[in-house]
Amino acid sequence: MHAALLDPFAIITTMHDIAIIGGGASGLICAVAACEATVRAGAALPRILILEATDKVGRSILRSGNGRCNFSNAHIQAHAYNDPDGFQMVSKALEQQTASSPSSVNPVVGFFERLGLLWREESEGRLYPQANKASVVLEVLRAPLQRFGVEMRVSSAVQRIVPPKAERSHFTIHLASGELIRARTAVVAAGGAAGAFGLEGLLPYEPPKPILGPLATETRFTRALDNIRVRCSASLLREGERVAEERGEVLFRKYGVSGICIFNLSRSAQAGDVIRLDLLPEVADPGALMASRLTDLARMLAKTPSNFELLQGAVLPLVADQVLKSLGLEGAQEANAESARRIAQRLAAFDLPVQGIGDESVCQVHRGGFALDAFCPETLEAKEVPGLHVLGEALDMDGACGGFNLHWAFMTGLLAGWSLA
Repeated sequence: MHAALLDPFAIITTMHDIAIIGGGASGLICAVAACEATVRAGAALPRILILEATDKVGRSILRSGNGRCNFSNAHIQAHAYNDPDGFQMVSKALEQQTASSPSSVNPVVGFFERLGLLWREESEGRLYPQANKASVVLEVLRAPLQRFGVEMRVSSAVQRIVPPKAERSHFTIHLASGELIRARTAVVAAGGAAGAFGLEGLLPYEPPKPILGPLATETRFTRALDNIRVRCSASLLREGERVAEERGEVLFRKYGVSGICIFNLSRSAQAGDVIRLDLLPEVADPGALMASRLTDLARMLAKTPSNFELLQGAVLPLVADQVLKSLGLEGAQEANAESARRIAQRLAAFDLPVQGIGDESVCQVHRGGFALDAFCPETLEAKEVPGLHVLGEALDMDGACGGFNLHWAFMTGLLAGWSLA
């Protein structure tokens, strides 16, 4: 007997076939897939226990897409992930399992269709439930779990997972309460921030760090623009070279910048990089535009326009103030060819040095976790620890905004669930 089981104060519960640590997207769909496949095979249902550390299952689902649940994307691409080759291997394994899926989008969507979910596509391929509420996605997952008798326990934080010492033995799962759970199979589906549960000595593991969030930058100009939104293109520069580029809405914050395009750039950003905002992304030649405006406004006003007047109608007044401040120009001063040229250059390249993640509490995912190559892509079972499966964000895989991370959680949950049946 393992030494941990000799604790006289430990409470040992009944043994389960499958213990799933984490009641989020990957854990819930894993349990549904395992039950569905078992029923389809005509076998007895497994005894499944879901252990959720918080007071509610499905929180990752409910907060996705601002409460609407952007559960997948119509244009799933491997290059949207930090490990394209690993994602491609797992994706192919899922496609082989669901060759007869009725969905024309992807196997994850096909599974939800079979559960009865109606969905619709919005901009950039984002997929949402037709009812426009994340709770609908959670409901179609919880309903079969209740029918199949899956036990879901909340406020049950796991501290450690001890693999079996002998063949045909069981995993021992240590709860923070002191209780011990025993299971034939253990599934880690607790997300990226939950830690390694004592398994880091058995499997390659990278401590996770929050990404896909806002960026802290030099604040001399952003502080005055707090809560101002602009539509622009944003580039990530490293030593003058463009690393990545996004286009969309940027939200200025006191500490830096936020918005979906900044979230995506945060996946590659490092301290010392530069965020370059092009505030007129649709204008091919800002220099020619400003020179023309200088001439046209002088004719219209019957006088030389000021630097501020040169920017009126092109950008928001507060943005104009900071553009001029960054150049050391007075807004009331008369514009000239040189100031028009400098303003045009700054509109095309408003640079903000990056310091790091701006607010970790709003980051959508963590990068790090268990190395994907330590697991079989067809089952997500650890190659060196039979019976242990790791899913979703607990693996070192993250994707861009737009449903890519929930898609990863659902696809790994499906593969593991089917294999467990």
